[in-house]
Amino acid sequence: MDSSASRREFIAPGNNRNFFGQVSIASDENPLLEETASREGLVENEAFDELQDFSKKSIVWAIARIAAARNRKQTASQPGFVSQVRPPSQSIRTAIELLEDEGPGNGEESEKGSDETASTRPSLPPKEKILGALKAAEKDAKATEEEFERQRQASLHYEAMLRLLASLGLSISVFGHEVKGAQEAIRARLQLLEDDIGALPEGDQREDLRRQHEKLEDSTRRLFDIGGYIAGLMSKTESRDLRELSVSGALRRFSEQFESYMSKQRVEFDPINVVPSNLRTIEMHASELDSVLLNFLTNSIKSMKKAKVPKRRIRMDAKLHGKHVVIGFEDNGVGIPENQHDRIFDAFFTTTLTAEDDGVAGPGTGLGLKIVSDIAKSYGGDVSVGEPSDGFACRIEFRILSNEDEK
Repeated sequence: MDSSASRREFIAPGNNRNFFGQVSIASDENPLLEETASREGLVENEAFDELQDFSKKSIVWAIARIAAARNRKQTASQPGFVSQVRPPSQSIRTAIELLEDEGPGNGEESEKGSDETASTRPSLPPKEKILGALKAAEKDAKATEEEFERQRQASLHYEAMLRLLASLGLSISVFGHEVKGAQEAIRARLQLLEDDIGALPEGDQREDLRRQHEKLEDSTRRLFDIGGYIAGLMSKTESRDLRELSVSGALRRFSEQFESYMSKQRVEFDPINVVPSNLRTIEMHASELDSVLLNFLTNSIKSMKKAKVPKRRIRMDAKLHGKHVVIGFEDNGVGIPENQHDRIFDAFFTTTLTAEDDGVAGPGTGLGLKIVSDIAKSYGGDVSVGEPSDGFACRIEFRILSNEDEK
C-alpha cells in the first residue's frame, strides 16, 4: 500500500499505517496456498500472489468508496471531478457562534450593574477555539480563491477553444456552400470531357486519358460526398428546434450517407443493432448526433490505416441502459492505450498531427472528442472508452438521456 500511495495510484489516505486487520483463509478451501516449512507464512507461489493482489484491490476499492462518500478526489487523473470547497462565510460563522455561545461580553455586563461579582461573569471563549476557527476560515478562503482561479483559467481555455471552433465553423460553412454550388458545373465538365475522350481514336493515349478521367471522377465524388454532408449539417444547425431522434434511423442514415465512400476505402459496416428497435433520444439537435458519429468515423479511419489491417470494419450499436441511450462505435484499428482513456477527451489532445489525404479524415486538432464529451454532458450523459467486441480493437460509448426519462 505504501508503494501504491507513493506512485499516486490513489490520493486518499491509504498507507500501511492507515490500516489494521487480517485476511482469514481456510486450508481445505485453498489447496494451492502452501505453508512454509516453518509454518510461519505462506509460500510465495502464484496462488499467494493472487491472494495478495485481491486483498490490495479490495482495500483500494474501499478507499475509493469512502473518498467518494466524502466528496474527496479518488485518483490524480479523475475526470470531471470538482472539489466542493467550504464557503469561508461558514467558517467565519463558526467563529461568531463560538463568541455568541459563550454569553454576553463586557458591554452587556456594564448595563447589569456593578453588583455582579467576577465569579458570576460569563467566561470568554478560550483563545485556542477562536484562533482555530479563524485559521479554518483562512484555509477555506484560500481554497476558495484557488478554486475560483482554477475555474477562471478553465473558462479562458474553453473560450479560446470556442473562438477557434467559431472560426472553423465559418470556414466549413463557406466550404460546404461552395462545393454545393460548383457540383453541377463540375459534373457537366466531366461529362463533356468523357465525350471528348470517347471521340478520340483507339490507342494508348485514349486509354490513358480514360484512366485519368476515372480517377478525377472518383476524387470529385468523394469531395461531393463530404461537401454534401457538411452542407446538410449546416442546414440542420440553422434550425434551433429540439426533437426526439430515432436512434436506429440516425445510425442507418449515417451509414448510408458514407456507404459509397467507405466501400472505396475498403471499410465494411457491420449490421447495425439497436435494442429496443424504437429507441429514441431526449430532445436534441439532429446535427449534434451527426457530428458525434462523424467524429468517431474520422478517428476510426485514421486508426485502421495506421494498423494496416487487411479488412477494415466498423460496427455501430445502441441499447437502453437504465434511463440512458448508449451508442457504441467500434473499429479494428490500433486501439487506444489504457493510459490515454481519459486524456483523449481533453481539449487539444491529439495523437494524429498529420494524416493522409482521404477526403474525410484530416489532421487531428484535439477538439473532436472534447466536443463529443461536451455534447454528451449537455444531454445528461457522458462518453467513455468501452470494452470492444470480438474482432474489434476499440470501442467508444456515447451516452445521453433517452426519451423514457421524461415520461
